Amino acid sequence: MNQSIRKMVVAATFVVAVSAPAGAIVRTKAIVVESPSDLPELAQGRGEAMYLHRTAEGKAILYIERDQGRTLAFLDVSDPASIKAVGRVSLDAPSAYDFVQDLAESAVLIHYRNHSGFAVIGFKDYRQPVLKNEPAYLHPANVQPDGSSGLLLVSGTGNRASAPPAREPEYEVMNISNPSNPTPLATIQGVIQRLDRPSTGTVFLLNDQGLTVVRCLGAEQEHQTEQWQKEHPG
Repeated sequence: MNQSIRKMVVAATFVVAVSAPAGAIVRTKAIVVESPSDLPELAQGRGEAMYLHRTAEGKAILYIERDQGRTLAFLDVSDPASIKAVGRVSLDAPSAYDFVQDLAESAVLIHYRNHSGFAVIGFKDYRQPVLKNEPAYLHPANVQPDGSSGLLLVSGTGNRASAPPAREPEYEVMNISNPSNPTPLATIQGVIQRLDRPSTGTVFLLNDQGLTVVRCLGAEQEHQTEQWQKEHPG
């Protein structure tokens, strides 16, 4: 992504604010906001967390954790303009969990929120995620990512429930193509998690209503051009 598009994505996407929930599709020449009701049914309803996986074939698959970790719903978000439902699977997870760290061989390390430890979800077949046993070298701890190749494991008995409840942020999508007159487009309340896909300028926001997708059309067009050039060299 070139610098002009990169600056536009950072500047034009959104800022923190408070207001009413977003409604139907909001569209300008530069930005599109798709609310849960505009997306496939699998994108609707509260989720615990999200994980964005890239397959060996180059697909971008967004997983949404639900039912206290017992269900993974997933969508193909390779083309932000045409998000497709893929399916859902049941996992024998003892509690809700957080996605912590990408691992080799299409897998991700997870950390159970009930402090019972760690496990791994494998995506060798992205349509059939598999929950694997806790790695033997890990133990219950607080975990912090340390760059792309390490973890900081902090042993302790701290309980998430004992901490003051964190206020879930609210995001307002702003159109600042005219810097002297920025225009509010939509507001998403109670955001649980945000994921970014920089290659297409896409932002995924998860809240009680489900998934909201903020699309940057300029970045999408540049990504499509780059993909075409890779597929048609010379």
